[in-house]
Amino acid sequence: MKFTTILTLRNRCLCSALLLATGVVGVAGCDSGTSTPVTSTGGSSGIIAASGGSSGGAAGAAAGGSISATGGATGSGTGGAPAVTGGSIGGAPGTGGAGKGGTSGNGGASNGTGGGSGGASSGTGGGSGGTSSSLGGTSASGGTTGTPGKGGSSGAPDGGTGTGGAGPFPDAGAVDPSKKITVWMVGDSTMQNCSGTGQCGWAAEFQQYFGPNATISNQARGGRSIQTWIWGDPNVSKDTPTTAGGECTVIDKTTYSDNLTTMLDPTKGMQPGDWVYVAFGINDGTATCNRHVGSALFQSDLDFMATTIRSKGANPIFGTSTSGQSCSGSTNVVNRGFGPETKAAGTADNVPVVDLTTLSVALYNSLKLCPSGSTTFWFDGTHFKTDGATQVAGVVAKALKDQGIGLAAYLK
Repeated sequence: MKFTTILTLRNRCLCSALLLATGVVGVAGCDSGTSTPVTSTGGSSGIIAASGGSSGGAAGAAAGGSISATGGATGSGTGGAPAVTGGSIGGAPGTGGAGKGGTSGNGGASNGTGGGSGGASSGTGGGSGGTSSSLGGTSASGGTTGTPGKGGSSGAPDGGTGTGGAGPFPDAGAVDPSKKITVWMVGDSTMQNCSGTGQCGWAAEFQQYFGPNATISNQARGGRSIQTWIWGDPNVSKDTPTTAGGECTVIDKTTYSDNLTTMLDPTKGMQPGDWVYVAFGINDGTATCNRHVGSALFQSDLDFMATTIRSKGANPIFGTSTSGQSCSGSTNVVNRGFGPETKAAGTADNVPVVDLTTLSVALYNSLKLCPSGSTTFWFDGTHFKTDGATQVAGVVAKALKDQGIGLAAYLK
């Protein structure tokens, strides 16, 4: 699978198109599952130099080919701006281009939002430099063409060397409940589709709360941590971890789970305006590989998901995991982790967070499920039957409304 990145040079402005940028404790209690890894390969390296004046500035490529435009006037001073990290996810930073420009002026100043740095001050005795811009800066007059930087190394979800620069994400557009969308559900067995045993994930009962223009696509898989969901269960090593942080090793970072591959399909996957609900934390606290995920990696993988979702013009939502049946007398208490990490990732990535851990415990207590439990609500104290799944899904739907999350516009 390849993302197509478009670079447009117009009115002497550099516009850098986006690529992606890459990158958790709870109790176990999910059934196992498998996924078939699919290989994704990416675009070729890309660089571009700004034109303007006698010649353009320099172009530095970062992870997957981020662009830095340089300005400066004619002369002998250096003026190349450093490369900006961007491009495909997981790509190593590229080497920035060194442009010549300005008699004594130095090269580009402030980085624009999501893009390369624009040219700034002019050199003594030279022409005026380019102004800063969120899309890379306007071209400066004067200066000879700089040496282009090297493209980023392979990264996800494209793999291979990226093209172009990091820029604004595609616009998901205003929420329009008359437009048909897909709501993608990403998680573990507490969310997955119902099985013949009577076990039922809450996302399997989510559709009934939506109107006709929102279709649920449940990509939750049993037994997954966020790491094994992204990369595929067999693609994360079960060997004893060798990293300093004790993390499990991803065998091939250009190979992804069948679920993520489905969501990245250009025609059948995520589309602009879609919404994606991501929730993990049940299996991630497992002490051994391949499901173990530490706190920092959990947040990093959520950041990966937010970036990947937005690269398709879709809207991410994070959720904390459902709590299980854990009684202190007649009161149900929280027994899941990774809530703080989920909230921190939501704050860092500006993604709304549904605290379903807290909300699910409130539901259990309202139903007085402690101390005896329920034969219609619970399948096993971690997973639900249809009745329990339906009620938890209703709690999530209400949270969308209560928190003013845009997806609520599609609810009945």
